[in-house]
Amino acid sequence: MSEGHPIFAVAYGMVGRIGERAGLAERRRLLLAEVSGSVVEIGAGTGLNFRHYPSGVDVIATEPDPHMLRQARKAARATTTAVQVRQAPAESLPFPDEWADVVVSTLVLCSVPDQAATLAEIKRVLRPGGQLLLLEHVRSQDPAVARKQDRRESLHMRFAGGCHPNRDTLRSVTDAGFDVGDVERTTLLGSGVTRPAIRGTARKPAS
Repeated sequence: MSEGHPIFAVAYGMVGRIGERAGLAERRRLLLAEVSGSVVEIGAGTGLNFRHYPSGVDVIATEPDPHMLRQARKAARATTTAVQVRQAPAESLPFPDEWADVVVSTLVLCSVPDQAATLAEIKRVLRPGGQLLLLEHVRSQDPAVARKQDRRESLHMRFAGGCHPNRDTLRSVTDAGFDVGDVERTTLLGSGVTRPAIRGTARKPAS
């Protein structure tokens, strides 16, 4: 399990607050506004999603980094929604098969060590017909931007917590067997390599 670094956790929180004021908070709010049932959030980081969950949902958030975990637990205590926080990597979730109604992944699939294993684990814990809510950096469809993402990948990973800005995450979600008909391409504020994104709801087939 990742040990992380306390300095990165603090820096992540500071940069995150800037991003929230620049529009990410509204993106999170819209993504989570209508979730219901049993919710699993992977890679919760410092808990920036927590205040956007509607009342009445049961949320269990996972985060592997112990330094992020402390901040996430603090954020969970500050929200009116019942959020539990557990230390666990996205590739090995502590839930039974077909347990969750919704899995939430916001700016996580770009940085997990094994994206295919993570998506398989998400699919395992979702009930048939369950939802995977996504807001993720992805590889650009513009070849020039994609080449820039490739060139900057190593440096970006070093300073952005292992984030791969050039992952073709939408294809990976499709390859994992999800229906991505309600996932759209969009852009995020930030540097050119992290602006291309996807947002929306993928679904595990009902049968």
